[in-house]
Amino acid sequence: MIRQQYNDISAIYDILSEGDDGITHFRLNVVKILKTLPKNAMILDCSCGTGNHAIWLAKQGYQVYASDISDGMIACAKVKAEKEKLNINFFRSSWEELDEKTNEQFDLVVIPGNSLSHLENNEMMKHTFNTIRKVVKPGGSFFFDLRNWEKTFKENNMPKQDFRVEGKDGVFTVRYSYEINGWNTLCRMFVDMHIADEKEYKRYTFNFFPIGYYQLHTALLEAGFGSVERESYPDGNYYFAIAK
Repeated sequence: MIRQQYNDISAIYDILSEGDDGITHFRLNVVKILKTLPKNAMILDCSCGTGNHAIWLAKQGYQVYASDISDGMIACAKVKAEKEKLNINFFRSSWEELDEKTNEQFDLVVIPGNSLSHLENNEMMKHTFNTIRKVVKPGGSFFFDLRNWEKTFKENNMPKQDFRVEGKDGVFTVRYSYEINGWNTLCRMFVDMHIADEKEYKRYTFNFFPIGYYQLHTALLEAGFGSVERESYPDGNYYFAIAK
């Protein structure tokens, strides 16, 4: 399901990401980890989308591998990397398949962009963390960011959003709305997009699964990570976590 959802939106994904503060926050925090890595460190971005973080990492001289569940997103990422003349090893994979799709182990594995919210249930979360642990080198790290769902539910702070962005194909009006069904339940996000010369909005639907930090922390330790630490975004609506 999620593969098709992101295939459908891959061509316009960068328009939706334009001006996303989360990208800046993610990079500012992951830099702290990069400073501890050897210059030739191997890094896997296993939710690479259209390749922006992978390309940023490759430009700094790291050996970068990048995967995504969506063929469409991988195709867009490859085009960008080729334009930059960067050697990034792209491959299509779900999180649960990583140890089957690559024989490598990595100094750092990252899942940026609140992507873990797309886990569909607790079993999928456990399977994902077990698999990621297998592809992290001994002494390596797993770094990700995620919405602070405890704060979200407490404050009911997922309001509808309505904004305009300018792309090469014109001005887009974008609307975000949500169907929240509670903890440990599949929920949905709706993205409605309208281009100036079109008559109607086009709707894209994405599933997500609210996960509490206690659940994540427990599952990571059970997967074999020895420690888990987190740090909140400035607004507290998201947090970073590192498992070692």
